[in-house]
Amino acid sequence: MATLRILAAKDLESILRMEEVIGVVSRAYRLYSSGEAGVFPILSYEFEHERNEMDIKAGHLVGAGLYGLKIIGWAADNPGKRALPALAGLVVVMDIETQQPLGLVEARTVTRLRTGAAGAVGAKALSRQDSRVALVVGLGEQGEAQVEGLLCVRPGLERVVACGRDPEKTEAYVAKMRERFPSAQFEGIGFDRLASAARGADIIVTCTPSHKAFLKKEWIRPGSHINAIGADLVGKQELDLELVASSRVVGDSREQVLRQGECQAAHRAGRLSGAEVDEIGEILLGRKPGRRSENEITIFDATGMAIQDILTAELALARAGRENLGVNVEI
Repeated sequence: MATLRILAAKDLESILRMEEVIGVVSRAYRLYSSGEAGVFPILSYEFEHERNEMDIKAGHLVGAGLYGLKIIGWAADNPGKRALPALAGLVVVMDIETQQPLGLVEARTVTRLRTGAAGAVGAKALSRQDSRVALVVGLGEQGEAQVEGLLCVRPGLERVVACGRDPEKTEAYVAKMRERFPSAQFEGIGFDRLASAARGADIIVTCTPSHKAFLKKEWIRPGSHINAIGADLVGKQELDLELVASSRVVGDSREQVLRQGECQAAHRAGRLSGAEVDEIGEILLGRKPGRRSENEITIFDATGMAIQDILTAELALARAGRENLGVNVEI
C-alpha cells in the first residue's frame, strides 16, 4: 500500500535552508530552459482587488521524475484581523513513473524560501559583484526572504534600505532584520524617499502586490540590477513601462513574464518582444550571457513557477523521510 508524507511548517523550518533551496531553484530553471520541465497555465482569481486572491500553479519535471501543483491563497487582512498569515496553501508532489503521490507539503514556507532563492539566483547572475547597497520595497515575508537570499549570494552587501508605507511596520522590519543579519546595516524609509534611495542602490528588490508602477526609469543609475518579484498576475505592475523597455530583461519563463509578469505592460504596448527577453535558465546553462557590462541596467522578472515549489517540496520530503519527520498516511 502506498503512503503519503505530510509536512507542516514546523517540519520545513527545521530541514530547509536558503542555501540549499537556491541550488534547487537553479536546477528547476536549468531543467525548464533545457526542455526537461514545463509549466501549465496558471489559474488565478482575485476575490477582492489587491486584498484577496488565489493561484493554482502546476508543472512537471521529466528530468527529475516529478510533477505536481501548488494551491495558494493571499488575504491581506489576515495578520491584522485574524492573527493568521496572509499567505497559505499546499504543495502536492507526484511521482511520474509510479503515478503515486509522494507528499503533501505546507506551501507558505516553500513559497517564501523558493521565491527568496529565485531572487538570489537572479541577483547572482545579473548584479555587479561589487554591489554594496540594496533597496527593498515591500516589507512582508518576501521582503525578509529576498534579503536572506541576497546575502547568500552577495555577502559583500553592506547596507539595506527598507522602504514601506507604514512607519510602524517599517520600524519592526528593520529591527527584526538587524537581529537576523548583523553583518549588514539596515535603514527604514517612507515612500517619500524612494526616489533618492533608488538612485543610490546597486540592487533593488520590489515585492509588493501593486497594480500601479512606482519605480521610475529616471531614478535608476547605470549598473543597477532590479529583482521584480511582485508582478505575478495580469494587471500587476511595479516598474514603469519605460524602465522595462529600456533595460536588459531576464525572466524565469519567457512566456509567463510576457503574459502576467512585470514585462506585461511593456509587451502589450509593443515596447518589448519575446525575442528581447532571455530566460534565467539559459544563462545558467551558459547559452546566454549574464551581466554584459558594468553599466548595464538589468531586470530579473520572477513570476514564480510550480516546478520551483515541486523541487523544493521534494527536497524537504526526502530529508523528512531520512529523519522520520512529518506524518505518514496510508492511501
